[in-house]
Amino acid sequence: METFPHTFYDIEIQPDPAGSAGPAGSNGAPVHLVKILAIDGRRFTYKLHGLLDEDAVTYIKSVIDAAVFGDMIIERTADGFEIRESAVRLLKHS
Repeated sequence: METFPHTFYDIEIQPDPAGSAGPAGSNGAPVHLVKILAIDGRRFTYKLHGLLDEDAVTYIKSVIDAAVFGDMIIERTADGFEIRESAVRLLKHS
């Protein structure tokens, strides 16, 4: 999956360059960067640890719709998803 639709945002998905070898991806789960560009020019990134399926896309859309406009880490857990603010900028948008 390279993108998914959203009314007010352009979304691009790419594998994390660090892959699943990073600290939170050490369990072998895939890691994706979800680059988001708002129509007003805001740019931010969500880093998803886990399978990028319809449940993950639905969750990401709900986070965007809740006006969470910053770099965030999203992790799939046994109970659903957990989200926290990233301590560093995840990706510089070009």
